[in-house]
Formats: sequence, structure tokens, C-alpha cells
Amino acid sequence: RSWASGSNRDFGRRSPTPSEALLQLENAKIAAMALHEALRSKHFQKFPTHVHVWEHFRSYHAILLWSHMAVFGLLVLTIFEMPLWCRDPRGRLEDPWSWRTAQEACAGIDGNAPASELLTSGVPLLPVGVGLAIELVLLCVVLARILVTSSLHRHFRQVGVKYRSSALMVLDYLMILLGVGDVAFVMLCPYAKVRIAPFVRFGLAINIPWIASIIEAFVTLTRAMISTGAVLVGTVLVWAWLGACIFDDMSLKDQLGVPINQGMENFGDSAYTMFATMTTNVLPDAIGPTFTAGTVYLFFWVPFILCACCIFSQVILATVYQEYSALIAKRLKLNFENRLKGIRVAFHYLKSTVRHEKGGLLQDVVQYEGFQRLAEALRAIDRSVLDEKHIRICFEALDDDKNQTLSLGEFHDMSVLLQTRFTLTRRDSVVRLHLEGTQAGRHLEWWMSNKLEGPDFGCTPPHWIPSKFVGSPFDRLMNVVVTVNVIWLFTESAYDLNDLPEPSVFLIGDLIFSFVYVLEVAMKLSWWSWDEYWFSKDNRFDLVTTVVLALTGFAYLTSDLTQRVVRYVNLLRLMRLLKALKNLPAFDRTFSTVVMMLTTCKDVLIMNMLVIYLWSAAGLQLFGGKLYASNPMLQGKGLDYFSSHEQIFNFNDMVLGMMTMFLVTINSWCDSFFKVCLALYEPYSLNWFVTWCFWLTYYIGSPIVAWNVVTAFCIDVFCKCSEMHQVGEDYDMTETERNLVQKSLELVEEGMCLHIQESSHLLREKIYQELFEDEFSSVDKGFEEDQITSGDFVLLGTSVPNGPPRDS
Repeated sequence: RSWASGSNRDFGRRSPTPSEALLQLENAKIAAMALHEALRSKHFQKFPTHVHVWEHFRSYHAILLWSHMAVFGLLVLTIFEMPLWCRDPRGRLEDPWSWRTAQEACAGIDGNAPASELLTSGVPLLPVGVGLAIELVLLCVVLARILVTSSLHRHFRQVGVKYRSSALMVLDYLMILLGVGDVAFVMLCPYAKVRIAPFVRFGLAINIPWIASIIEAFVTLTRAMISTGAVLVGTVLVWAWLGACIFDDMSLKDQLGVPINQGMENFGDSAYTMFATMTTNVLPDAIGPTFTAGTVYLFFWVPFILCACCIFSQVILATVYQEYSALIAKRLKLNFENRLKGIRVAFHYLKSTVRHEKGGLLQDVVQYEGFQRLAEALRAIDRSVLDEKHIRICFEALDDDKNQTLSLGEFHDMSVLLQTRFTLTRRDSVVRLHLEGTQAGRHLEWWMSNKLEGPDFGCTPPHWIPSKFVGSPFDRLMNVVVTVNVIWLFTESAYDLNDLPEPSVFLIGDLIFSFVYVLEVAMKLSWWSWDEYWFSKDNRFDLVTTVVLALTGFAYLTSDLTQRVVRYVNLLRLMRLLKALKNLPAFDRTFSTVVMMLTTCKDVLIMNMLVIYLWSAAGLQLFGGKLYASNPMLQGKGLDYFSSHEQIFNFNDMVLGMMTMFLVTINSWCDSFFKVCLALYEPYSLNWFVTWCFWLTYYIGSPIVAWNVVTAFCIDVFCKCSEMHQVGEDYDMTETERNLVQKSLELVEEGMCLHIQESSHLLREKIYQELFEDEFSSVDKGFEEDQITSGDFVLLGTSVPNGPPRDS
């Protein structure tokens, strides 16, 4: 065997002395660290065994979530900070703690937009002092995480591995240093017009692993499109040169008085016209003037539109998506391999000193006692995994042959269970149990049961068994009530919209619908226990809306509340109609598919949000407070931005800036936005070139790269999710899932309901596994082959010590 042959010479050269053994970690804690890192798709060849490592490891993961929330808080803080252009160098904001509205704080500041032309989103703006105080607190939380990370990193370096890459460690300290320095700069110069804080916060976000992977994907995709993008740029430039040569000397005007060579006066203007045409944002306006001069010029435009808009743009889309799919597949394969390695390391530390027979072979196994110690150690790291009362359930779910031991193959599914939430509830209410066997109990059962055969899994049964409540007489009655309520609301709306006198019966109906749903809550709570009732998200919504409606009706009867308020509150019941539509298979399938798609596409959606955030923060400093009609720099330039009344799309604050950039993303380009920003500066000045760079880089980063990935990937994922839904009952369960089903059936006979909820991460993994089946199957095949060839299931090349005493 590899351990006995000395193939792992880095470990186990001598047994630890008694004093050293006291300072070494228990094997269960080392296994917990290995398994916890495996869930994050990380693998380490060695783990430090000093007892202090455990406390540092726990402290790191305890503060990690707070650090991520602090970084998110810093990003959100950018939205509510006082814009830099609102800070008057003449001292108008002398009090850094005073609260002002956007109109009070920003109107007419330093020659910017006056109050009559100032358009903002209306979000509350934090005083400068409050914003800086919040920023310092959040930076301190991030700094605490960095210091704990450094301590843990030093322990891992002592055994020759890196817990975190040196580049990310340097980036951590650099971003904190820049962040604190920027705060100090603002304190010394409170009216500065430039800050690096938004970009520092973006840099801190990069240190979050899943965001770092998103940024890595974005950079990779941008590089991948360079060759195809060069062909598209060449096409634009060639047609721009031809257009300038053909039209630059034409002085005629069309029937509307527009010059025929508009946008083609020189090569620079022609290049921009062809670029804007390629985005289709200025079609058909760009073609109109030249077309009126002669239909022959269609032979100039049609080939360009076919090449640039219909062919090369789609080639870029295909290139970007193909590269993203390859990157995701490669990353998933690597993560899956690392997870397998980490699971094997954890298994090695937990395995019993004596082999047991499983499947007719003597194998290394993990016994329940070791599994229990592992669960306790994991809960010390993350309280959300493996609740104490579910340890036995999880162990029995993994134990396929029911011999109270786990082989490596069985232990392999541990990663699935750790990403699954288990909730055990008592199904029946006290009322139901008390009335059981009586005439009242039989009446209650008639109302609440649909008489289907099979076990009763409560109000939220698993997908593989039908509900015993849906379709019951009481369920049908409440669906009729909801339908009548919707018709009632539409009838009231028709009277209101047509200014017809409302009959007094409307008030009685509103009050009835305010109290009728109390009966539904009472009936369900008399049938199911509170824990079982509250587990359902639908029931939670019903309870909250029912309480609101009942309190509103009571307030109307006992106070001066108007009938209109009662009617508007009744609109909450419209949401009940959407919930009732889930009983329709087609609607439920489509809704579930969309939810699965959004869960799976989270990364690409966040990629777009980060791109929009970064450029909006830059636009706020470049164009904030300057896009208004009376601005002297914009007078007499005939800008469509003002004639089309698009002033609401500006950079006066982060919310409007992000809305503006999002509009550019979904339209691929907005000619009027670009031209009004460019008109703010003298041609060929530094700011003029910066404006060009701002808009062109955003076009590449968002519409070309990020948004193309969203559109293509969402289509692919939606098709795969629909295919998975069509499989339905033919879904092939794993052995662990079958064991959980069997355990659920045993518990339901005792009146207990075991609710099993997959985490969003696990659901996404399953969809990815279907999308990239070949990559996953190759890793699984390698795992199965290695089980056959490896006597003790230790992955070749993985160094795991056998020096410390192993738990029996």
C-alpha cells in the first residue's frame, strides 16, 4: 500500500512525541477543514496540525461572511453617498453632518445644474461625515478579515502550501491601504472632485472568490473576442473610408433640408457613423439622406449592414459564448476534481484503524462515531450544516448497504448532503390529533383531504409524490374565493376608471374579503402543526397578507380609515391568483424553469451588474451635474438629447447613472447619450479623449461581452432546464436520494415530515452537470477507476499524513 511503501515521504517519518501530540489537532477537525474546503472546490496537499490552526480556521470562516457583507455594504454605500459634484469649494457644505435633499445640496453648485433643471433619482444622500464614518467601519471589518487570513496563511505556509495566493494577499493590503488613504484625503480635502473609493470597493469585491472568477471570465472573454473584433473594426474602417471618399464633397440636401453627406463630412465622422450603424442604434436615420440622393447608394449600405450587423456581430456573439462555455466547463472539471481530492483527504483522516467487509471486500470505512465527530467539527465552522438531530438521518442516507459503516464511495456523497438543508416537523396539529376518530375529525378530514392514496407528507410534499391537500374541497373553495375576489377588484376598478358612482355594496364586499381569509388560516392550522404550516413559503405569505387585511378591516370599522385604503390593501390578494396558477402544470413548469434559469445564470447577471456599477461610478465623476439644457457648453449644438427630452438619463447620482448605462446595454448603443457627453468638452482635449474611451470601453465590456454572454447562456440554460423538467418522473435518483426517500417514508408513518431543500449552489451544480455532461463523466469515470486500483482509496499524488493518531 502507498502509505506503507513510503510514497508520501513528506509525512510520517516519525511518531510525534507526547508533548507534540498534545499540540496536534484531532483527526476529525482536520477532516472537517478538508471537507469544508472541498465544498468550496479547494484542495490542499497538506494541512497544518497545530492546535491553534483550528481556532484561526474557525475565526476566518466566522468573519468571512461579515467581510463579504461589508464589501457589499461599501458597494451599496456608493449609491447613497453625496456626489462629488455636489460639494461646493466655496464652503456651502461646511457642516459634514447636516442632512440635505439632492435639491438643497446640489442645485447650482459650482456652475452645475440649477434647481429648475436638476433631475435626480430622489434617493436619500448621506452627509459627508456620515458616509465617511460608515466607510471606515466597513473597511475595519474587511481589515479584520485580512489579518485573520494572514494568520491562517502563515500556518499553511509552515507545511509548504499556500492558503491564499500571494497576488490576492497583496491586492487585499493594497486595496485597504488605498481605501484608508482615500478617506484621509477626503477628510483633509472635503470638497475634492475626484475619489478612487468606488474603484477601491470594486477591487475589494474582486477578493471574494466567486466574484474573482466572474472578473477572470470577463477578462478571458474580452481577450477571446479580439481577433474577431479586429475583423469587425476593419470592416467599419474600410466602409468609413469609402463613405468619406464618396460623400464628403456632396453639398446637396434632401427634401427635408438635411445634408446628403450628414455624418460623412470627413473620415472621423464617417467612422463614427459606420460604427453607430453597426450597433443598429441609428438605423434607418443614417441611411435616409444618402438614399434620397439615389437608390444606387443602397449598394453601399446593404453589404455593410449584412457584413457588420448580420454576420460579424453574430460571429462575435458565438465566439464569446463558445469561450465562456469552454471556460465554465474547464473550471467545473477542476473544481470537481479538487472536491474529490478533498473528500478523500477527509475520509483518510476519519477512517477506522480496522478494515470492514463491504460488498464482499475488505475496505477502509468510516464508522458512525467518527462521522458524528466530523459533524460536530463542521458545525463549529458553519452552524447551518448537519443539525444534531439530523446526523443519524444523513449517516443512514449515505450507508447504502445498512451495515453502519461508510466506504469511500458512500462517503463521496457527503458533499451533496452538506449542501442540503433538512427540516423535521410534526405534521398534525393538536386539534387534528384531538379530533381523530370523532365525527368532527371526519368532517375536518373530508374538507382538507383529496382522498388520494399514499402517504401524507403535509402541506409541502416532495416533488415525487402528489399533495393530499391540493384539490381538496377546502382548497377548491378557497380558489373560488380568490377568483371572486379578483373579479370584484376588476369590477371596482372599472367603476373607478370610468368615474361611475360606486354602489354601497362595494364597501361591504371589501370588508368581507378583508376577513374571509382568516378562516383559511384557521382551517390550515387546525390540520397542520405550526412548524409544518410555517415551513411553506406560500403559507407565510398567506398569513402575513391575512393579518394585514384583517387589521385594515378592523381599523376601518373602528377609526377614520378610508374605503380606498381598504381597496388598495385588498390588491394583495391578487398575488394569491398567481399562487393558485401554480396548480396548472404548464404555468408551474414555466415558472420553475425560469427560477432555475435565474439561479444558474447568477454569475453572468452579476457580471453585468459589476460592469454597470464600475462605469456608472466613473460617469458620475465625469458628467455629474453637467447634462442640463442651459449649460453654456451645450448651447446651440442641436443635440437630440434635449429635443427628445432624455434628460432623466443622466449621471447626477449613481441610481440614474446605472439606469442610463443599463439602457445603453440593452440598446447596444445610445447615440444621443454619447454625443451630449462628448459635447461637454473641447474637441481633442484630454477630457474629450477620456469620454471617447469611457463609451467605447463600455460598449466592448457590456453590450459586446457581458450582455452577449447573458443572452446566449440564458437561452442554453433555459432549454436544459426545460429538458430536465420534461424528464419528470423518469429522473434517475442516486442511491443516497433513494435512501432519503426511504427515510422520509419511515418518518411519515410516525407523523413526522422530513423536508429536504437543495441549496441554490447544489441546484446550479446539477444543471451545470447536465450542460457539461462530458466533463463531469470523465471525472466520475476516473474516480471509479481509481477506487478499483487504489487499495486504500488515496488519490495518487495527494500527500496525507498518517503520523497523527487516527480516531477509531
